[in-house]
Amino acid sequence: MSKLENASKPQLQKIEASKEPEVVQPTDKPSPIVYQPLKLLKIMTTNHHEGKEYVNLKETIGLAPIAPDTRFRESIFKNLLYDEENTKVEFLIVVAMYNEDVKNFTDTMHGIADNLDDFRLAGIAPEKICTVIIVDGMRPFLQTYNKQKPFFSQFFDENAVKDFFKPEGDDLQKCKIPGETDDDEFAHCFMKTHYFGDCQLGLQTILCIKQKNKRKLNTHLWFFGGFCEMFQPKYVMLLDIGTKPLPKSLFYLYEAMRTDERIAGCCGEITVMDPNFWNMVQMAQLVEYKISHMFDKALESIIGYITVLPGAFSAYRWEALQGEPLWEDYFKSICHPYLMNAFQSNIYLAEDRVLCLALVSKKDCNYLLRYVKKSVAETDVPEKLSVLMSQRRRWINGSWFALIDSLRRADVIYYSNHSCCRKFWFTFQMFYYSVSVAFTWFMVGTFFLAFAIAMRGLFSGDTAWVGSWLVVLYITVIIVVIFLSLGVKPARVEEVYKIVSYAYGVFMIFTTVLMFLYIFKGLSDFNWILPFMIATIAIFAFVSLINRAALTVSKGAVQFILMTPTYVNVFLTYAICNIHDCSWGNRPDQMTEEEKKRVEEFEEFRTKWAMVWALCNSAFAYYLNLLDKTSQDGGHTSRRWFVYAIAFVGVGILFLRFIGAMIYWTQEECCKNSLALDKTIARTPKKRDTERRERLERRRRANQSETEVPMREKPLADSSPLNGRALETMSSPSDMVSENGNSLTHNIATLKAQREEKGVSIEELAKITEISAEEINMIESGEKIPTHEELKKIKRSLRRLPAKSQHLS
Repeated sequence: MSKLENASKPQLQKIEASKEPEVVQPTDKPSPIVYQPLKLLKIMTTNHHEGKEYVNLKETIGLAPIAPDTRFRESIFKNLLYDEENTKVEFLIVVAMYNEDVKNFTDTMHGIADNLDDFRLAGIAPEKICTVIIVDGMRPFLQTYNKQKPFFSQFFDENAVKDFFKPEGDDLQKCKIPGETDDDEFAHCFMKTHYFGDCQLGLQTILCIKQKNKRKLNTHLWFFGGFCEMFQPKYVMLLDIGTKPLPKSLFYLYEAMRTDERIAGCCGEITVMDPNFWNMVQMAQLVEYKISHMFDKALESIIGYITVLPGAFSAYRWEALQGEPLWEDYFKSICHPYLMNAFQSNIYLAEDRVLCLALVSKKDCNYLLRYVKKSVAETDVPEKLSVLMSQRRRWINGSWFALIDSLRRADVIYYSNHSCCRKFWFTFQMFYYSVSVAFTWFMVGTFFLAFAIAMRGLFSGDTAWVGSWLVVLYITVIIVVIFLSLGVKPARVEEVYKIVSYAYGVFMIFTTVLMFLYIFKGLSDFNWILPFMIATIAIFAFVSLINRAALTVSKGAVQFILMTPTYVNVFLTYAICNIHDCSWGNRPDQMTEEEKKRVEEFEEFRTKWAMVWALCNSAFAYYLNLLDKTSQDGGHTSRRWFVYAIAFVGVGILFLRFIGAMIYWTQEECCKNSLALDKTIARTPKKRDTERRERLERRRRANQSETEVPMREKPLADSSPLNGRALETMSSPSDMVSENGNSLTHNIATLKAQREEKGVSIEELAKITEISAEEINMIESGEKIPTHEELKKIKRSLRRLPAKSQHLS
């Protein structure tokens, strides 16, 4: 049994049919902000579970105007609405925002704008690209808006909201729609073409502020189920505010999907923005991010299944997302909240992983996922240890449970249309992840075992007591971390965690230095470690070199090594001890009623899970340590088979990642498909380049002698639209003087005569010189002042061209 809430499909079709023909505003005129509140159209359904009846969301079918509006206003939104003839949006970008400040906002928007010119060169006009900034709630947005009102007033008009809703006490948080119910969702949309940074191409922007704060997944529900349903774009891009895509990065993701129809989604590399060398937490993340992309993402990419395309920086083919991947997998926690027990809730801390498996295994399809290393985005990373712990708690638990869920459902790949070879490698990947999950489960015990064996080998005889006390101290630190993790938020005991992290770093340095000393002194118990250490260092060094990341890795290598025990002993322990917490990391939000009812159930799950994990790691470390001690006391060092086994598993995983990194690097360097760019189209000059050219022209005019013909002032033809007026005035080309003393007009007239004499069209000359035909036409007509480089290109090209008769033949 299902029912349609808010609207029916015929009503939606009527709304769409009422729109007028598309009107594209010229980019050289400033456009006003158009405001219109929109409502999310939902289809609700009734489900039964454990004897109870639930009414939940089945799917969303788009957006609708709110009374008294009966149709969409003249705006970017209306111009981009899908009709049966064509899709007007090639690339639709969503930026998920909460209460971030101006810097984060401008970083992201400037990064997007810097990619527009690359799309234009590939034939994708700025009018076919749109960015939707979706803010998760009016309350968090107002926190930022009230602090930085002059800036955000360029995108948001509070008076328009007050005039439309007339909220009680002019409080924008109290806006309501007629007959509003608990299931209703509406948002305030502000639409305008904006110009960011140095880019002189307009970016169509929709600022969508949801009235209610309902978390990031709901933001993506608005995007996929609202805007994508209305626009039907070919490709979609997910970004988080504060993530800055570098030039060409968005285009590279688009190019990957455009040149290979099998690719359902792809991601680029995320790196640290402006890392502080003296901040150990930041530098460790810098190296961690780099290594994970060079090894893990590369290996997954050659198989075709990337376990996670990060929601902060990933792109998808809209056609591949539609259907089950969205409504049965990605939005499962919204459509079926009654199924979200503790296990499922932890899985949906990493809903991106669930979506990736759904895409690769989509029935009767052969979709793949790719990592595009040329596509790079910078992001702000946590600077404090406590903030990083809160973030990693969600990442570790989400990835862990999502991987377990992937292993349980691995057979779904066999219902896809992938080749037998692809299915075999997918199966192999699942086996690889099974080993990785087991290895991670015992990681804390493995670290302790390695430390205990090292201490016993390094301190013997009269100094054995030193090793024993150090082992006791190590265990004490682990117990302290467990107690802190169970009862206190990291931010409240930041200094204690810092001391623990420093202690683990000292342990790491102490153990490593002593091991090297004993190895080079020829202690037989540790000689076998040397080849493994050399091989590990060589692999990391070589892969870093071929990926041009040696400098980056070397700058943060020491910090990363010192932080490794913290990653294992602190982050893993904290994540396991807080497995009942399924909130969104560092973003404060309110628990739903369903979650409040299940708090006790979740805490019981945490108790059982943490107890099993602690017993497994304790037993693993204790019995293997006892076996090693017995073997050493009896002189049977050959019985240390388990030590060699653990070492071989670790090195085996590293070697497999190395092979994957090498194959991926070869593919990217030799076999990558690229879109053909139109070389007759010139790049749009940056604002700073235009201003520099004007300064040079003014300086040249100032240096001319008094005998020159007086220069007439003429407005700049291609005035920057950034401020809606001409930047400066510039002299007419007919009065300019070239370097050889002839007037510029004479030189241009001569070049035009040569071109016509040789029978060369403007289009042909454009292809040869790589100057656009439009610019050449403007130069010859006197509407544009050519640069010295442009004149040289045209002269050289005409000189080399044959005579008219030879040219025609």
